[in-house]
Amino acid sequence: MARRILTFNCHEPYVHHLAKLGYPLDVIDGLPGRYVKRWDTKARPVPDNVALIQLNDIYSRGPYLAAICHNMSDLIAIKHLDVPRILILHVNLQGRVAEEGCELSIEDMQYTVRTYLRMVGGVVVAVSKPKLTSWGVEGTVIEPPVDGDDYGGYTGELPEGIRVSNFVSKRAGILAWDIHREIVRDIPVRLVGNNPDIVGVEPARDWNHLRQLLRTHRFYLHTADPNLEDGYNLALLEAMGTGMPVVATRSPTSPVVDGQSGFISDDIGYLRWGIQQLLTDPQLAFQMGERGRQAVLRQFSVSRFLETWHETIGEARAKQQRLHRKSKQFAH
Repeated sequence: MARRILTFNCHEPYVHHLAKLGYPLDVIDGLPGRYVKRWDTKARPVPDNVALIQLNDIYSRGPYLAAICHNMSDLIAIKHLDVPRILILHVNLQGRVAEEGCELSIEDMQYTVRTYLRMVGGVVVAVSKPKLTSWGVEGTVIEPPVDGDDYGGYTGELPEGIRVSNFVSKRAGILAWDIHREIVRDIPVRLVGNNPDIVGVEPARDWNHLRQLLRTHRFYLHTADPNLEDGYNLALLEAMGTGMPVVATRSPTSPVVDGQSGFISDDIGYLRWGIQQLLTDPQLAFQMGERGRQAVLRQFSVSRFLETWHETIGEARAKQQRLHRKSKQFAH
């Protein structure tokens, strides 16, 4: 049986986690539409079990155990490949429409995805329950993992906040950026990420640099519209996994517990007060961060991530086999 998995160069941090499944991964690189042309080593190093390939290589390097796609374009790119397919939903559909606009209605987009998946026999994974619901499809929720071995060592000696986010001007509504600005109007908060239109803002030099930034800054800041985005992203989980307290706007999916692992509220004055407590009391920041670290390692465990992914790959293979049997029946 094939043991190699096919996926695409998209969301390098997530693909970095997929590499922990233990299979060799062929990652299709150099496709159009990405903000960098090749694997972004500033986001993550290329794992040892990852081979960066071109789209045309897939027919000579297979067969594959499964193909993991990150969007509909990925699914369509492998339409001629006989392989079990898995589609990951990384974004909230309403949030995507708000960010990019679309000629199709949300209902039409949901119908198109459901129809195509039925035709190719694919299964769906979503990184959160709200994101799965927004697309109107059935699937499995596999929350991103936080690996305690990757982070930790919080020191918090820099009395300022940090936020990791890309293209915030384009995503201002989703990220509730007006609220972010109101919270930090006279408070030092460092923005890290690909934001070419914001002077002085750059991504981390590499993963080690990012981890150093998370260890040394006092708190992490997160704001988002709960109707368009989850109450966390991978960067927030990584901050909590480091042992950093979080200040965030309220969301039903937030892992932050007010007064325990940070401060969470829709009251901007309260959040600013909480930030002052963290800036003036490093010990409080350390205690909150450690409680958050223990909680996030339990809720977003690596073992659960890997176990559910192995089960989902098995489901995708079984679904493809049923599709093959049905095709043979129709042929006869």
